[in-house]
Amino acid sequence: MADGGASELIMLITGLLTAGIVTSLLIASWGGLATSVDTAKTEAEANSKTQAALASDSMQISWNQTACNLTLHVQNTGSLELKTDNIGLVINGSAATVTQVQLLDNSTVWVKGEVAELNACPTGMTLTSGQEITITVIVQSEEYKGISGQYSFYEVIRIV
Repeated sequence: MADGGASELIMLITGLLTAGIVTSLLIASWGGLATSVDTAKTEAEANSKTQAALASDSMQISWNQTACNLTLHVQNTGSLELKTDNIGLVINGSAATVTQVQLLDNSTVWVKGEVAELNACPTGMTLTSGQEITITVIVQSEEYKGISGQYSFYEVIRIV
């Protein structure tokens, strides 16, 4: 009877130690999962507050073949400030280089309602007056709770 009690006590202590280790692992895993969910939530929130739209007349986009200069006007329609140095542009499926960004109204930050003039060079393309092309514009916001939001839109435009 004394042997049975000691072995049962050893099994109880072993079971309690095992349960404690498993509980610690579960709590650590839950903490990591909670952090991941919080980061994803912040990222979704930043993305929802980052928006832009074409402010130019989509049927009359200025194009200068000699200078390789396509001029677009893009308005910040979201609630977060947008970065002017990190704009992506895709023209007819090919990446184009944004050569210059100038905020209109002599503003220094691209806030909601502000329009930026983008000059781009779609290298390797010959565009003609009256041609319709597809553009995709990608913008990025300044950091919001440590995360930059991203937004893209596409338009069919006509070259003049």
